[in-house]
Amino acid sequence: MTNRRCTTLILAALWCAGARAAPPAPPPPAGEVIGTIQNLQGTVSIARAGATLPATVGTALYRGDQVRTGKPGAVGIVLGDDTTISAGSSSELAINDYLFDPNNGKFALVVRMLKGTFSYITGQIGKLAPDTVKVRTPDATIATRGTKVLIEIKE
Repeated sequence: MTNRRCTTLILAALWCAGARAAPPAPPPPAGEVIGTIQNLQGTVSIARAGATLPATVGTALYRGDQVRTGKPGAVGIVLGDDTTISAGSSSELAINDYLFDPNNGKFALVVRMLKGTFSYITGQIGKLAPDTVKVRTPDATIATRGTKVLIEIKE
């Protein structure tokens, strides 16, 4: 086999291998990190900007992220103001809005719990500006006042 033919075959093989490689993960959103995955068990994923990413301990969360747990699965989330959210097996939640700017007196937290079981413990936003915290479920909106809330949403 000539060198030229060998080189052509190698390049063709590399091109084919590259064509089958998984596409790169989407870049993180332009917004700031609002929290992290503190712990998890089983399968946990994050829907972000039209892509689904596997979650790991330490994964950064952004405004608009949707977190899903598998069966079995569980996740613990800590937001920048020390709000903690835990979700059990087969759960789904979205962090629709988040703003923690105590220096300028600006606060917002809107969490939408879609299905599953949850534990929510208020952080600094709930203590400094409780009227800006909303926990939404398919049937109700919960206004928190420095509280711990346990929620189960049945399908």
